[in-house]
Amino acid sequence: MDIYAAILAGGRSKRMNSTISKVLHPLLGKPLVFFPLKVACSLRPAGIFVIVSPDTHQEVAARVREMFPDEPIEFVVQPEPRGTGDAVMQLAPYFKDKDVDLLVMPGDAPLLREDTAKLMYRFHKENDARITILTAEVPDPTGYGRIVRSHGDRVLMIVEEKDAFPEEKEIREINSGIYLFRTGDLFSFLPEIKPQNAQGEYYLTDVIEIVQRKRGGVLAFKIADWKETLGVNTRPQLIQAQKILKQRLVDRWIREGVSFIDPDLVYLEYDVVLEKDATIYPFVSLIGQTHVGRGATVGPGVKLVNARVPDGAVLGFESGGDHG
Repeated sequence: MDIYAAILAGGRSKRMNSTISKVLHPLLGKPLVFFPLKVACSLRPAGIFVIVSPDTHQEVAARVREMFPDEPIEFVVQPEPRGTGDAVMQLAPYFKDKDVDLLVMPGDAPLLREDTAKLMYRFHKENDARITILTAEVPDPTGYGRIVRSHGDRVLMIVEEKDAFPEEKEIREINSGIYLFRTGDLFSFLPEIKPQNAQGEYYLTDVIEIVQRKRGGVLAFKIADWKETLGVNTRPQLIQAQKILKQRLVDRWIREGVSFIDPDLVYLEYDVVLEKDATIYPFVSLIGQTHVGRGATVGPGVKLVNARVPDGAVLGFESGGDHG
């Protein structure tokens, strides 16, 4: 069975207080939407749909095509912001008479790891699930939809925060907003959902209760690292995501044989390459496609933008300053 992916990228940055599309806000030198798209691409889908709003369509499409020129990506416009269920419903014409798997991810969820997505997909297939929901137990579930289980991995329903009873708000297992669906079930039952909730929107989560009641096979795939489920709706959350992603980059380069004197005081972006035995001092900024050669040392206060540092070079101890 083929797999497809859908990225919900119609956010309008209201809580970011920004005129820039939320999914285009920069995160370690990449727009936010780059990260869920990269996860989707790791599953080698037959097609990827990016669902956008009319006012952000052109700018989002231009950036995505620039980053993923060779991927089978199609842009679908959601005419009105009527919720996640309505957004996914825009894909119904593409899946007529198809029963395939569809990964659905928010465009503002940059922390899911590719390996986690692959494990989730394996779980989905091995358990012959109709719907698989990525979940996690979080320290503070406020604001998240809660997972109401029946037994084992089986899910009864998801209750949104604003519609939850007090006892349901005590549940700490939350919905990440990341799903795998069988499209036959998804598009059979999506027309049945109604905007009977505090937001007046069509919740994608409502289809889960319908499928569970009528067909069964709705499962939770709970992960240990709850931080992978974090989304970005505000600027403080963007900063939090950047800290987590930067630490992952630092950990990766340390495993590759790079030394950081104080990694907390270094800024580096996603496309930076560091060779073995490079040493990075505090207050260094490594930006764009900077490449630091084997055994090179970048001293305190140096800023490198799309720079290439030769093997064994030493920067920043005599001259200091910027190196573009």
